[in-house]
Amino acid sequence: MNEKMKEKIDLLIKNLKRRTFLPHYCENSQQAVQKILELIPETASVGIGGSMTLKDMDIPNILKNRGNNVFSAGFTNNMTNEEIYKNAAFSDVYMTSVNAITTDGELINIDGRGNRVAAILYGPPVVIAVVGINKLVDNQCDAISRVRNIASPQNCIRLNKNTPCSITGKCHYCYPPQTICRSTVITHFPSSGKQFHIIIINEKIGY
Repeated sequence: MNEKMKEKIDLLIKNLKRRTFLPHYCENSQQAVQKILELIPETASVGIGGSMTLKDMDIPNILKNRGNNVFSAGFTNNMTNEEIYKNAAFSDVYMTSVNAITTDGELINIDGRGNRVAAILYGPPVVIAVVGINKLVDNQCDAISRVRNIASPQNCIRLNKNTPCSITGKCHYCYPPQTICRSTVITHFPSSGKQFHIIIINEKIGY
């Protein structure tokens, strides 16, 4: 890790603590998996929001294989997506990533359906967000730009959405029915009474 990135991560951790988040630093994905297993009891039900970070780490399978009841769209069988979203929102633990995180300790997410941000804000009592250093930015403006011009275009391609950004790779501020950027949520602090862990990984992972 270069000195500039180390300073950014140190500042991020300091500011997350100041905002009453519970930050954890991991040097790589393997360490992050171990931290996740430490934080989640084997008996807990776990909801997982749409996250390429968690998918790339194989978190749904790892948790299922150790005995957790996992609710994740595209993973949980014998349920419609709507049933999965509802069960995820009332699980013991909710797992997600974020679209961007500022060095000041604020989380920025842009959602299409809203089930992910709803669960983060008002859902399970424990939230765990896993974040690669590629999502770390300096301020809110950079965060929103990152989501619209990096994360959203890649998600539109992955989801086979017919949006301008899926063709050009940058945001055109398109309108319904194409857009998946329907709600922008900035989390300044964890919701009242919520235990909010943030696992920072010193790797570029996810969108």
